[in-house]
Amino acid sequence: MIVSCPSCTTRYDIGGHHGDGAFTVTCRSCGHRWRELPVIDLEELPPKRGLPAIINHDETDLPVLDVRRLVEAAHHARAEFALRRRARLKKAAGWGSFGLCACLPLLLAAWMPEAVVTAAPYSYRAYQKLGYVVNVYGLDIRRTEQQNRQIDGQHVLMVKGEISNPTNDIRKIPWLRFALVDETGKELYTWTLDTASRPLRPGETTSFTTRVAAPPELARNLQIRFAHADEIGSNPGS
Repeated sequence: MIVSCPSCTTRYDIGGHHGDGAFTVTCRSCGHRWRELPVIDLEELPPKRGLPAIINHDETDLPVLDVRRLVEAAHHARAEFALRRRARLKKAAGWGSFGLCACLPLLLAAWMPEAVVTAAPYSYRAYQKLGYVVNVYGLDIRRTEQQNRQIDGQHVLMVKGEISNPTNDIRKIPWLRFALVDETGKELYTWTLDTASRPLRPGETTSFTTRVAAPPELARNLQIRFAHADEIGSNPGS
């Protein structure tokens, strides 16, 4: 057995048998001492039983085919994901269309209240309960004025104002409706007025005047708007 000194690289032949374990060697040239491990000859070891010297692979178990299976599985999973995604999008689009159809009447009612009331006059009540005044006539009531007078010892309320046409079309003037309300908003007295004016051309303005004798003492506010067909009645004023 040939060994070499780790310090001065001097080589020695120390024979072929020195026991089964490590042994100590002293260099005669430099005096260095080290532990030498025994050398094991692999050819002298008995073969292990149960393990063949050569492992034969079946053709179906080749690594290339395994990779091919993984690639095919990945393509299949991607296709399944795409199908599920399209199904979810289709379902979401269906629900979105349903929601749009369900909300469309409400959107139209909020966006075009005048057109809704014109097509369905009784819908005005619903707008009124919501506190929204819909002007389907395209005319404006402005510059209203109230005057309290004593005529022949009687309290008389006089109301004046103007009706204007800000649109680009000729507009017929409907009847006006007046309401005296208390501090809670409850109507105490109402009446209507036919202005007897011709239709207003674009940009034109006309005035109106009405009077009420002995208005309710609890009346605090006056409300004026255009009257509906079922509200038109006699005129108590003059």
